[in-house]
Amino acid sequence: MIPKFLVSIYVLLFVGQCLSSEVTEEDGVLVLKQKNFDEVIGKTDHILVEFYAPWCGHCKALAPQYAKAAGKLAELNSHIKLAKIDATEETELAEKFNIRGYPTIKFFRKGQPIEYTGDRRADDIVNWLLKKTGQPAKVLSKIDELKTFIDENPVVVIGYFKDPESEGCKRFLDVASTVDDHPFGIVSEEELFTEFHVDEDKVILYKKFDDGKSVFTGSLEDPNELTKFVASESLPLIVEFNHETAQKIFGGDIKSHLLLFFSKKSRPF
Repeated sequence: MIPKFLVSIYVLLFVGQCLSSEVTEEDGVLVLKQKNFDEVIGKTDHILVEFYAPWCGHCKALAPQYAKAAGKLAELNSHIKLAKIDATEETELAEKFNIRGYPTIKFFRKGQPIEYTGDRRADDIVNWLLKKTGQPAKVLSKIDELKTFIDENPVVVIGYFKDPESEGCKRFLDVASTVDDHPFGIVSEEELFTEFHVDEDKVILYKKFDDGKSVFTGSLEDPNELTKFVASESLPLIVEFNHETAQKIFGGDIKSHLLLFFSKKSRPF
């Protein structure tokens, strides 16, 4: 039998823990402050944190996409959490993590921060996080599974390898582990090769624009070739330049661009 005074201590400790763990949530996004930051980060294996300023235009544009990403992760029953910090109020945290611009987004894996390097659309945020916390490529063994995988994503990269232990497949997975913007899949079943009209090992990028897909014709001996292929083929031939696409256009492996400036009020060309 547990002594009454010990029961009282346990209850007080339990209540104290509950109170200290209270975190406000807005649109599925945790609101972190100095008083709860260490506890939340310490108890959450994977959490993405946005440092923002209320007056920042880019932060305001990110807000609905960030909330949408939080919702998508919840639908997937993911353990990954999204959080935000008002850096103009929580100045100690902003200084601690050397925040110099807004929004700055950091990913904490078991308490250790790294810079978020993905795009700022909901799908891109989710894909980046899933890639950072899971396998570099999903194994697809059924026709419906592969069709759904392609249909549910704007861009996917599928490696068709009859032998999943082959050197080509291993190099494909190496590239998949470094590309965070798009989901990768692995297919080895003969039935899927036949259904998708693939007769030999190859990599195909499926997309919901332009021609619908692009076949990699380079060599997997050089991983950079596949990385550049994914970077170039995952963008439409003509893409609108805005704050969401700027990083993908100018921060990627494509170094040459043609820019056309015209008014949205003008007739389509």
